[in-house]
Amino acid sequence: MPLDVVICEPLRTPIGRFGGAFAQQTPAALAARVIAEIVTRTGIDPDRVDEVILGHAYPTSEAPAIGRVAALDAGLPTTVTGSQIDRRCGSGLQAVLDAAMQIRAGFSDVVIAGGVDVMSAAPYYTHDGRWGIKGPGLQLHDALARGRVTAGGVNHPVPGGMIETAENLRREYGIGRA
Repeated sequence: MPLDVVICEPLRTPIGRFGGAFAQQTPAALAARVIAEIVTRTGIDPDRVDEVILGHAYPTSEAPAIGRVAALDAGLPTTVTGSQIDRRCGSGLQAVLDAAMQIRAGFSDVVIAGGVDVMSAAPYYTHDGRWGIKGPGLQLHDALARGRVTAGGVNHPVPGGMIETAENLRREYGIGRA
């Protein structure tokens, strides 16, 4: 028999401008603060939390499986598992859906789920450095720009990306930013 899923304390990380006030924050630190606050507000025993699932669209190895890192940084016990979803702009929503599916299927009782990103912290990276730098130098890629160009794979290039899609829909349907 499927179980009811209840969202008992909706809470989110703050929103800032690209390169703004939160540019120096790590996604794991922002997520850990939210997780700790959820535990405080709900009064739930941290030992009852089965898992933390976080969507994170531009991950780095600074916090691999960010759900786990943020759970530990928030003070949850080491018995709490954690995972990371990367579904670009839909990452946080997918994390909530995955949490609901775990509860409905009876695999978990309490799951903290959401999304966290600090777009200002999206990395530059290279494929050229692992085996030594050869030739004229090192080519760096901007993860934000490359993620938009490569989102459709080789066979389905995406002109622009989700940012442009969101802006087009906002204009078309008269959705304000306030």
